Parts: sequence; structure tokens; C-alpha cells
Amino acid sequence: MAKKKTEKNIPLPILIIICAVLMFATYNSLSILALGLWGESVMGTVDSYGNRLDNTDAEPNRSRTVSKGYWFLANGKEYRGYVIYQSDEAWPRLEEGETRSEHIRYLAFLPYINKPAMLADFDEIGEGAIIYHILAPIGCLLLLLLVIRTARGGKKKKTAARKPAVPEIIKVRSDTDMFCPNCGNKLPEGAAFCSACGEKTQASAPGVCKACGVELPEGAEFCIGCGKAVNSATSEPTEASGAAASAPPQSGAGLAGFSDRYNSPEILEAAQKNKKFSIGCMWILVFVPLIGFPVAGLLMDDFPFGESLVIGVGIALVMLVVNLLALRRTKKPMWEGVVVNKYSKEKSEHRGGEDDNYRTYTEYTTIINTDAGKKKTIVEKDSGRRMYDYLSVGDRVRFHPRFGTYEKYDKSKDRIIYCNVCSMMNPIQNDRCKRCDNLLFK
Repeated sequence: MAKKKTEKNIPLPILIIICAVLMFATYNSLSILALGLWGESVMGTVDSYGNRLDNTDAEPNRSRTVSKGYWFLANGKEYRGYVIYQSDEAWPRLEEGETRSEHIRYLAFLPYINKPAMLADFDEIGEGAIIYHILAPIGCLLLLLLVIRTARGGKKKKTAARKPAVPEIIKVRSDTDMFCPNCGNKLPEGAAFCSACGEKTQASAPGVCKACGVELPEGAEFCIGCGKAVNSATSEPTEASGAAASAPPQSGAGLAGFSDRYNSPEILEAAQKNKKFSIGCMWILVFVPLIGFPVAGLLMDDFPFGESLVIGVGIALVMLVVNLLALRRTKKPMWEGVVVNKYSKEKSEHRGGEDDNYRTYTEYTTIINTDAGKKKTIVEKDSGRRMYDYLSVGDRVRFHPRFGTYEKYDKSKDRIIYCNVCSMMNPIQNDRCKRCDNLLFK
């Protein structure tokens, strides 16, 4: 009896609790950072106080959970607050009607966000706490995305399990059709020759060339793979057959026409790896300034921490937006068009420093009109003018957004071909890229 597989789905109540805890932790750290940067201090009144000893073996005034309620006045209005936090303090409990005074930090434009100054003032909480509150929202966000992704995965599995099973169609085939009689290699349906030993497997298959095994279109007089006559009564043109014999048959769409290899499993896998690499680089470019600038503000006396935090967050947001736009472009559909113009132009740019420190370079522009009537341009500089040299006016091209590369329709007169995965230039005879070993779009 087969064992029943246990489902690893997260129950909805637990999922809600996890998300709420992570969102509260994110809010808590962000509010402390905001209060430390832009908050104002005011004297408030603590009217409820309690502390609980968490570890009886700890030293005096250690390992305590403190709860505190308070109120304060801001802009002539009273606001209340309540906090629970870990601390070593052990104030005496407040008697009924007794109060204490304490500095409260709040946001002037939103006083509902407030905390005791000892929890939000950068000078009091220390450098370690500041770094923790910077990293905590990032970690909580990543955990939240992981939890949501796990929950969605379980939902998809349940939906797939509910779909009615498609009735299986069983095809009865003889062993001679499935395996080579010479070496026993498994054969695809309709194969006339064995791919392992070259043994002819079918004496006469309808619609298949007897010489090379290529499937023939209906009514064909000559084989499209080797040029041999299909019927013995048909004479074979010597020039056509000689030309066909000299050029080995190519897989894919050939040298004239767009390739269908962009949909092959190998290329789809390469596109997925390319996407994962781009996402990894995006997070690195976001986290480096977000963490690096605040740390520099803590270590450098002449670089205020508040200024460093604002700069780091600003640069991180810019990098995040730029990378998200780049990833969004990879999801756009393919488009085709015709090269209508090419031109080059001399330009100069200031390289910084002295006023006369200019660099002159050549900008090469290739203009493509798409089938949808839009204008696309390829701009390259100096020696990096690959598409400018590769494409000619009148060439029909296809753009592959997954890799950001172009494919030429007619490659029959070319001596080179660019890899659409890594952009490496290859001889036209190659079937795979010599750098990344992926299929060339031929």
C-alpha cells in the first residue's frame, strides 16, 4: 500500500500570524529610524509601568520585559503611547495615581508615531541597534516574500490536483518501430535511420526520404534534405544534388528565416538562469548602498549618520527602480522590423577635472522600423559597433527581449553569427556558441 504524501501547505491562520509579525517588526524598525532622523523631543508623562523577570537565575536588574504607557502634548493636542521592550532596567512599580516624567520622541507631521527617547534617539540606542534596525526591514521583507511564495506554491499544487485527469491514449507499436534492430537504440516515431548506428530501420516509409530519412511535404518530387528524387522515374538535377550534398542539413529554421530555437527547452532554461542572475545583481546593487553608506556614517566623524542614511536609501531606491524597469523589459513580447537607416556621428564628453578634459568618440546609430509602426534605435560607441557592422539597411530583424539581442532573418550570405544568449560572435558554421555552448539561432 502506497504511503500518502503529507502536504506542506501553511495553514491560513498561521500564515496570517507570520505575516502580521513580520509586518509589525518592519514597522517597528522603520519607525525607530524615522524618529531618530526626523523626530522631535518633548517631555511626556509615564502613567503605567511594569516589568517582568524573565530569568530567575540572572543577575539583579537583568533579563526583564518592560511595559510602559505614557502620554504627551504636541501642537496643543494630547497623544498616548504604549511600548513593550527588553531591558535591564527595574524601576519600582507605579502606585495608583503616581506618574513619572520622561522624554518622548515623535514625528511632528504624524505624532501618532512616537516612542520613548531612550528607544529612538541614535545617541542612546547605540551603533549596534542602528545597524540592526537598518537590516531588520530587509530581512523581514525577504522572509515575507518567501512565506508568500511558499503559500502560493501550495495553492498551485492544490489547483493542479483538482483538475480532472486527461484520458491517456495508449498507442500500440511494434518493437521494430520503437527500437533499432541492429543496436537496440530507442527511435523516435517515423525515423527511417537509427541515430546511433545509422542502420536503415524502415524499408519504405510513406512521406519519408529513402536516402536520408527526412520527412517530405505532400506532393514533393525531390527531397528537401538531400535533393534525391522521391520517385525513381524522376531524374535528379546534378547541380542541385551536388549543392545539397556539399551543404550538410541544418537543424532549426536554416540560414534563411527566423529560427524556432528560441522556444527550445535549452534556450528557455538559459533565459531563466539569465533572469535569476539579473535579480541577484539587482539585490546586490540595492543592498550595497543601503548598508554601506550608513556604516560609513557610523565610522566617519565628518560624515553625519543622518545624511549617510538618506543618501544610502536614495541610491538604493534609484537602483531598485532602474533594475525593476530592466527586468520588466525582458517580459515584453518579441517584435520584428526592418533596418531603414544607419549613420555615425562624432561626439565629445567632459571627463571631469579640468575644463578642457574632453573625450571625443564616435556614436553609431542603427534605426529599425517595427511591423507595429514604431521606431527602435540601436546606439553603439567606438569599437563596440557590433550591430552597426552586422546589420545592413533592408535587413529584417527580430528582437528577443529575454536576452536583449537581435536576430537577422537572412543569414545565408553571412560568415559570422552572434549568439543570442551571450552576444559572442561565432563562425556561421558553428551550431553552438563557443563561449556559452548554447544553441545558435539558425
